[in-house]
Amino acid sequence: MTVHRRSFAAMGLALLLATGCAPKHAPLQPVPQPPATQNLIVLLPDDDGTLGKVTVTNAGVSRVLVESYSGLRVERPDAPPGTPFQVDPVEVKRIFGSTLDLLPAAEASFTLYFLLDSPTMTPESEARLPDIFKAIQERHSTDIEVIGHTDTTGTAESNIELGMRRAHAVAEILRSRGMDPANMSVTSHGESDLLVPTAKGVPEPKNRRVEVIVR
Repeated sequence: MTVHRRSFAAMGLALLLATGCAPKHAPLQPVPQPPATQNLIVLLPDDDGTLGKVTVTNAGVSRVLVESYSGLRVERPDAPPGTPFQVDPVEVKRIFGSTLDLLPAAEASFTLYFLLDSPTMTPESEARLPDIFKAIQERHSTDIEVIGHTDTTGTAESNIELGMRRAHAVAEILRSRGMDPANMSVTSHGESDLLVPTAKGVPEPKNRRVEVIVR
């Protein structure tokens, strides 16, 4: 029995020594979370003052911005959009100025009207040509779309041809002002894209047109 007691004593001593020699672990610290990513969305007017709308949806909640310089924040990927508020234009420039400066100018669209069954522009439309030249120069444009249209008089086939004659007449004017033909797209929609819907055979002046889109 003495042997057994000595054995237990030795075992107890060994356990005590083992416990005393074991390295002490510092308590676990919580892993720091990355800061929340905050997104700011602001609705800005176009250069000509027109205004669209923005719908922001997150975490099953949608909010709509419809007023100029209205904005909202989204705090996290799992958070709903915040309540809309007005943003000072000066603050918009401070936050987004460098990005806005890189945006290309919005496209400019012009409509030129023509005489009945003719590739000749109306005098009022001829007076708008300087505005087109100015837009091309200001944008240093290398992308111009010229699209011819007609009313519903004549056949569909002849109207495709007439629309092309009108488009080429405008393109020729642009070429005479130094526009590279390689930078122009010239097409005809004929009577298939009416500005004012009419029945067949109606001579509607607003449908006899060429659209010039400057990008």
